[in-house]
Amino acid sequence: MSHETKRYFIGRLLIFALLLCAVCGNVYAEDSMRPVSYTAYTSLYWLREAGVPEAAEFSNAIGDNKVSLAKNAIPNYDELAPVNKLYIEMRYAALNEYITGNNYQNNFDIACGFAPRSIAMARQGRNFVGTDFKQSITEVSSIVSECVPVKQQKRISYIVADATDGAGMMRAADKLDGRICITMDGLMMYLSRQEQAAVLQSIREILKKHGGAYVTSDFSAREFVKASAMVVYDDTDAQRIYRNSAEMYEKTASADFDKAFFSNAEEAVQFIEAQGLKVKRIPLFQSPVSIYSAKAFDLEQYQKLNGLKNELFLWEITID
Repeated sequence: MSHETKRYFIGRLLIFALLLCAVCGNVYAEDSMRPVSYTAYTSLYWLREAGVPEAAEFSNAIGDNKVSLAKNAIPNYDELAPVNKLYIEMRYAALNEYITGNNYQNNFDIACGFAPRSIAMARQGRNFVGTDFKQSITEVSSIVSECVPVKQQKRISYIVADATDGAGMMRAADKLDGRICITMDGLMMYLSRQEQAAVLQSIREILKKHGGAYVTSDFSAREFVKASAMVVYDDTDAQRIYRNSAEMYEKTASADFDKAFFSNAEEAVQFIEAQGLKVKRIPLFQSPVSIYSAKAFDLEQYQKLNGLKNELFLWEITID
């Protein structure tokens, strides 16, 4: 396995280890491509467990036996699960709300995995293009027909493409006509600086040609996860749970997330701007949004959740 392959696999694994989850499962691979991690299923699992309706539909179409976790193999699963569900759902919902709130008709989702954003967008009459590696795209493409009618299927395209391949990204983006909202959940922080620069430069060229914005919470991931833990638990327990998840990552991925990314927001902003882009940090939600995983919250947790919704964890990246 090449160094690049290992780095990508570690990145895909980290997003769920860090997000309060130890992942148990298989890794699929082909000689001609990087491996697709079982965490693609795990992401969908947490959205389904949170109660997101389209996630349940996707899970059923893929097969609930695939979209599952070996709970008995995850230390403190019951303690970690509420935070993981909350974070994954809010990250997903924030991007969806940005797209609809800013009246984008086109969504370009890079490293889309099995996120059910495609059917959510198609049902709203919006166009969706998702890119990822071959195995993910092959599988997710095969289930769309089970979830939406033919008319809506025409609004959805899945394309095999590497996020670091500028030409491939542009070809995929060119499937869309008009300004584009580019989204990406949980990839940028796990790439090398060179790869991050390549992705941002590709995004810059797409935005120059099509207009729009690149929106992500990736650059606030550490703070976002910690804040999610603090909604569910008191400060002491939240810090412990975050530390436990970091230790879990250290064991499963042999690296320390706290040292792998930008040391602070200012450093990230400078790097992004060096690629010819402009950055604005905005609240996760601009309008009231219901969170499915919050149904079991008490009054104090709801109050803390409302505070989290206003945190400047969403990054709006443009060329203007």
